[in-house]
Amino acid sequence: MKIVSTRLGLLLCIFGPAFILSGCPDAVYCSGGTCYGYYYDSLVSGLGYESRNDGAVTHSGVTGEDDDPGRFTFAEGGVVSFSIGDLDLGESIAKERVTPFDLAGVDEQPIGGCEVDGALPADAGAFRKVVNLAILLQTLDADGEPENGIEILPEVAALFEGSSISLDQGHTTFAADPELQDALDEANARSQFPEERTPVQAEQALRALYRGIGLCPDEQ
Repeated sequence: MKIVSTRLGLLLCIFGPAFILSGCPDAVYCSGGTCYGYYYDSLVSGLGYESRNDGAVTHSGVTGEDDDPGRFTFAEGGVVSFSIGDLDLGESIAKERVTPFDLAGVDEQPIGGCEVDGALPADAGAFRKVVNLAILLQTLDADGEPENGIEILPEVAALFEGSSISLDQGHTTFAADPELQDALDEANARSQFPEERTPVQAEQALRALYRGIGLCPDEQ
């Protein structure tokens, strides 16, 4: 069962300076050089991560430590990389909030608008990785409802051992990638999702991502 965290409080901590001063969870800060961050699409648990300082690994594990959805551990001044099985999702400066935009190295902005009813760039450059990460994580979510958090089950992550799927391709090509299709076919054959799973549409994935990281308001 997916564990729902105090997501609203975390978002207020991240986006509301006044709230930070009045009392955010200690977990988003550092103590004795050890820090805790959170990976967001909405909060994503089940990703492999590795934190490094000066090339040396300081922490590794799976996001969602200690039943705290999305949480990972790092040392001040380092970098953190994420993966699903052997599929490398990218790396970022280690900080209290990491999103697909950080892994793609692009500024956070709602391309296509909050409802993603505007045109997406024909050649999206680095933004392609943002789109594909959103599609991938939401497609692999255990219950298929990313608004309450995303959980990648260990048995699903295991299907990506030896994977070399490129995140740097157009989203239509990515969704049809044979390696991704094979993993989904295997997961469906093993009934690892509540119902047969197919790749989430790019527009749907981006709408959920924009709301999940606080770029756009939740639907009323």
